[in-house]
Amino acid sequence: MSRLLGRVRKVVTFFHRSTTVAAVLKDKQEMLQLPPHKLIQDVSTRWNSSYDMLEHYLEQQAAVFSALTDRSIKRNIKDIVTLSDEDVKLAEDIIQVLKPMKMVTTLLSTEQLPTVSMIMPLKHTILESMKVSDTDTTVVKDVKHGIVSDFINRYPESDSILVQFLHMSTALDPHFKSLHFLDETMRSNIFNSLMEKILEYHPQQVLLLLLLLLLLLLF
Repeated sequence: MSRLLGRVRKVVTFFHRSTTVAAVLKDKQEMLQLPPHKLIQDVSTRWNSSYDMLEHYLEQQAAVFSALTDRSIKRNIKDIVTLSDEDVKLAEDIIQVLKPMKMVTTLLSTEQLPTVSMIMPLKHTILESMKVSDTDTTVVKDVKHGIVSDFINRYPESDSILVQFLHMSTALDPHFKSLHFLDETMRSNIFNSLMEKILEYHPQQVLLLLLLLLLLLLF
């Protein structure tokens, strides 16, 4: 994967450092009727920038190839290798693998107040999407294993106090209160724990509520 990113990074840098070269790329985009999107340079501290870089490169690869073979700039090209069919397939596979992560990142960035209740449902969504299939390449499997390992280390199931807190937070959120990602036993345990907490801190209010419900049933 690092070799692939390195090749794309060189191409993107080449088009970024010269207005003349960038103009040629723009002409090719217009000729091929491609969106006039700029190539994106990734940043080492932001994984999603690598996703954006690959996605934009794949979208513009026809224009990129046409520009790189244009006589006006071809003589200025040094140490730049266009992607092979194998590289393109790998880039497409990586985009598919990282797409759920991108969606989660976009969701969190658009939320005005991201809450702790979102952690476990999003974790479940991502882990489900990272299940390895027989058709996955070695690189794709490595990417999936790396993402799964990172999530497990961040929110380890062995930390029962943290896990229970996150699940209870999710159960109190109207968007996720069904806890659909848990089995029936775990759901019951979480709801029972919530009831115990409520009875512990607000016993009188709970008794009053139960009395009102009883009256409603009787009358």
